[in-house]
Amino acid sequence: MMSSACHLNLVAALACCFVLTCAVPESHRHSAHKTDQYFSDGSHNPVFDQEALLGSHKMDDLSDLPDDVRLKRLRNLAKSHDANNNDIIETDELKAWIMESFRMLDKEEAMEKLEEEDANGDGKLTFEELLDKQYGYTMEDVANLQAGKSDADEEGAYDLIKDDEARFNAADLDKDGSLDDKEYLAFFQPYDFPHMYEVEMAKTMKDFDKDKDGFVSKEEFIGDVDDEENRLASVTNFEELDKDHDGKLTSEELQPYALPDNNDVATEEAEHLMNMCDEDKDGKLSIEEIVTKEDEFVSSSATDYGRTLHFVKDEL
Repeated sequence: MMSSACHLNLVAALACCFVLTCAVPESHRHSAHKTDQYFSDGSHNPVFDQEALLGSHKMDDLSDLPDDVRLKRLRNLAKSHDANNNDIIETDELKAWIMESFRMLDKEEAMEKLEEEDANGDGKLTFEELLDKQYGYTMEDVANLQAGKSDADEEGAYDLIKDDEARFNAADLDKDGSLDDKEYLAFFQPYDFPHMYEVEMAKTMKDFDKDKDGFVSKEEFIGDVDDEENRLASVTNFEELDKDHDGKLTSEELQPYALPDNNDVATEEAEHLMNMCDEDKDGKLSIEEIVTKEDEFVSSSATDYGRTLHFVKDEL
């Protein structure tokens, strides 16, 4: 699918994309969005492409796979996303492939976190378990925090816990006091679940809206940014979000920033891969083209994508 030269050019090309550098307060609980994973140390993260196509953070060495098995898995991986069965991967199929992978990545990460926090191993997470795992607190400790019976170094902990509680309650759709795997996914990845938006935006507005006037000014949005380049990027972001150009952001205007859409990221990634790797510029990738380029693609130190083929079934 992608030669090493193609991917190295791709790394440089994306360095100017998705500049989301405004000083947004990071959530202390939920997972980072895909837009935050495009870059690593200021450069495009080459692992992002392979994870976007495979749908897993876990990768193993291919050295123990015979050539015929490796090629068969590569062909099957591509063919499994050929929705119209024409041996061509069009841009819309590539985008659907990436969206499916994003869902797999989100679920993989969330289930690992759920297993870590589920103290009694019943497959569900109670708020008491979350408190113990994340803060080392009991419900009695929280009551003491609420009553002001806390040490100076615990100042602010109660606000964080209340944010978690609000998100927990929003995710707990059946109101049984615990989160199953589906509910926990919404708790951990709220940007993919509309029923989580209200509580997420309430927290975001609380974080940004320092003067509590119900809006986010340009100064509040930029925050304490010393670096001039990041400050200019934040100003640009603010102006793009400020649809009515009144110099302030409503909760609705801020939402695309606080809760970015995987659909937009998938579109960017699909166009990015297709534009940089479609050597004959016909707007599509053939299954055989993908397989033919396997040697360069799998051996590329920039992509390291070949190791992901361990997760592809030998039979469709």
